[in-house]
Amino acid sequence: MTALVAGLCVVCAIAFAALHRNSSVAWMAIALAIGVLESLALKDGDISRLDLWLTAATVPMSYVCVGESIRSAYGRTQSSWRCFTICGAAVLASLLLLLTPLPPVLQFLPAQLVGAAALARAVAVVRQDGRKGDFIDVGLAVTLSLVTAIYIVRVPVFPVLVGLESPIVAIPRQTLQDMLIVAFAVLVPAVVFLTLGRVISNALQTYRLRAEHDFLTSLPNRRAFESVAGHRTRGTGSLVVCDIDNFKRINDGFGHSAGDAVIRAVASLLEGRGMAARIGGEEFAIWMPRTSVEDARLHAEKLRHELMSLKVIELADDYRITASFGVAPCGRDIPLSQAMIAADRALYEAKNSGRNRVCIGNASRPAPRREPLPERAAA
Repeated sequence: MTALVAGLCVVCAIAFAALHRNSSVAWMAIALAIGVLESLALKDGDISRLDLWLTAATVPMSYVCVGESIRSAYGRTQSSWRCFTICGAAVLASLLLLLTPLPPVLQFLPAQLVGAAALARAVAVVRQDGRKGDFIDVGLAVTLSLVTAIYIVRVPVFPVLVGLESPIVAIPRQTLQDMLIVAFAVLVPAVVFLTLGRVISNALQTYRLRAEHDFLTSLPNRRAFESVAGHRTRGTGSLVVCDIDNFKRINDGFGHSAGDAVIRAVASLLEGRGMAARIGGEEFAIWMPRTSVEDARLHAEKLRHELMSLKVIELADDYRITASFGVAPCGRDIPLSQAMIAADRALYEAKNSGRNRVCIGNASRPAPRREPLPERAAA
């Protein structure tokens, strides 16, 4: 069992380095390292006073660390120092009680209650924050519940493990050890690997969100937008393309930090109805499902007026932000690529007509080859 726990500790240490010092993995590695000390203390038949103290301290400490690992894996904050202080006081009470003539069950009881409470809290976190039907969360909830049940059942016979007698249950020490080794040889690796699975799943989800969202505005990027709006089951709707007017003038006149502030402000304004995304430098798109072209046009007109009254502290007080809009239908018979070309064509028309206006594109016409206009670069 010692070798198994040590091996799992090494696995967690490697995962800790690979996952950029993830706190959940760190807590689990500490728990396993403490478990190695516990196993070494109970390995020999001759249990010394130091082994008793070491066992009384390490058992609850390891499960407290497991609990913190679970909390971190599910996005909970670390327990308060008050909680750690209470746990430490309970462990210290057991160490002091080992010096008294009280029955061994009562001597170890305060420390054992700490471990039971830590496991119960961990089970509650998984049940509350876990996803229903998710293999990892369901498996971890079941495994932790079994560990908690075994731990609680073990409390009255725990003195037997350290070579003392239990007035409650008479069972040979070797028999009890063999039973626990079999149980924990299955459950401990399961808890470790399921926790690592949740941590890795969280990391992959975070990387995916970063890959599909624009870092400046937190809106979906072009890739994510095309994935959703271009899906074959998206149904009918309308596409709105928006481009900030004279954006180069903002960067040249007020600095790139002001330009970034304007992009963030416009992005915040576009969110709300439909799926808004940043698909270019100063260009945005909105997919509006189950929305007619006329309703989309009216929405674009509303946004256009709201933009003109938008104030950004990085700009001059009298500077008015404007944008041009292109609107086009998008449905099962009109692919997103064709709708984007039609909306872009309408956007160019709005730019060439004096900017700060909304134009509608006809997606049913054959899409001509897109020729970049000289005026676009300075738009």
